[in-house]
Amino acid sequence: MKDMTIGSPFKHVIYFTIPLLLGNFAQQLYTLADTVIVGRTLGTSALGSIGAVASLIFFIQGFVIGVGSGLSIVLAQRFGSKNEQRIHDSYVTSMGIAFVLSVVISIVSILLSDTLLTALKIPQALYSDSKAYFTTAMFGLIIVMGFNLFSNVMRAMGSTKTLLWYSVLSYALNFLLDVILIVVFSFGVVGVAIATMLSQLIVSVLIFRHLSKRYPVLKLNKNDWKLKGDELRLHLTISVPIGLQNSIISIGNIVLQFKLNELTLGNIEAHAIATRLEGMVTAPMMTIGVATATFVAQNYGAGLTDRIWQGIRTSLILSVTYGFFMGGLVYFKGSTIVAWLVGATNEATTNSIEAYFKMTALFYVFLAVLFVLRYSLQGMGRTIAPTISGLVEMGIRSFVPLIFVGTFGFPAIAYSHPLAWFSTMTILLISTYLFMKNDRNKWWKRALLR
Repeated sequence: MKDMTIGSPFKHVIYFTIPLLLGNFAQQLYTLADTVIVGRTLGTSALGSIGAVASLIFFIQGFVIGVGSGLSIVLAQRFGSKNEQRIHDSYVTSMGIAFVLSVVISIVSILLSDTLLTALKIPQALYSDSKAYFTTAMFGLIIVMGFNLFSNVMRAMGSTKTLLWYSVLSYALNFLLDVILIVVFSFGVVGVAIATMLSQLIVSVLIFRHLSKRYPVLKLNKNDWKLKGDELRLHLTISVPIGLQNSIISIGNIVLQFKLNELTLGNIEAHAIATRLEGMVTAPMMTIGVATATFVAQNYGAGLTDRIWQGIRTSLILSVTYGFFMGGLVYFKGSTIVAWLVGATNEATTNSIEAYFKMTALFYVFLAVLFVLRYSLQGMGRTIAPTISGLVEMGIRSFVPLIFVGTFGFPAIAYSHPLAWFSTMTILLISTYLFMKNDRNKWWKRALLR
């Protein structure tokens, strides 16, 4: 277990982030391979079909993943306070919440699949593949929840080096299964979802076994299934708002996709392809934020406020530097990278991809700040400010397309992203500043962050 409450905050953040970044790099290699396999084997229409329901899937998966992140924050805080019984209680409670939530949400999502996809106005040319991909992904929701929960527990305990190898194994299995299911057996887009499910299931079992053997405090016993009411309330109080933050943001993406689906197939395919590359490029910034959350949570649990701010400053420097560099790269070479990944696209799709990057890439620095501050506040158990920022982000992603797509078309879709990033970043900057000031005579400042 990695104790981040002692030693240099700078070194802890760097050493903790490096394995996560390497794991993220492995993920990006897999995503590259996955994009090449799907794009070159199934065509850009398959990428469009997946992209058409991506916002809906993230709305659902984002909630359970966010809940898993929140549950691990409680565990990390308890690790910082060195209370083994409470660490064990947190682990057991987290597993119970994760199981029940994922099963219920999975059943409801599958039953409502036609209603949800019809409401999104999925084009008829994409509907069949979109539905197949969506329902398959929902069957595996419990696997997604388990994989992310156990991975987050390892991060909370500071075991990022071991987690790196499990992550690499997961991506390698995913790639192998992609080749088998898509190229060899021609499963189509369903094969993409099944490959992810099976790889995460295998690695989830391995991580669970590792946690049980490596950390005696996490070993389960027959009395663990009698969950405690106070533990349930505490964990739900922190984890559900974080899950809702993800879902709230996704509502904006769903509305955006709804308006995007009214445009041309070239616009739909371009947005799906461009945002996939964008996700790959910006994921390391999120990884830095995740590392910061664990550092902050442990030191918050130990009451070491000065170390928290030192860690946040270090993370901001790393993330912003990366954001400037990658933003410039994508601005000038984004469409070239896409052409290498998925092959030649039609002229309309190519033009839309290039236009999208020209309108968004230089603003990645906003995301760099946003991720660090959002995860830092969550690491301290401060959920209201991130939730408010999520509501604002949802509003911008919803209202800009709703109001301006009819007049400006695809640019209204593209510009809604940096507008949402900037607004969210501003709220989080103000909230973090107020918390740092910690003026106890100003009740409204404390209320904003609690």
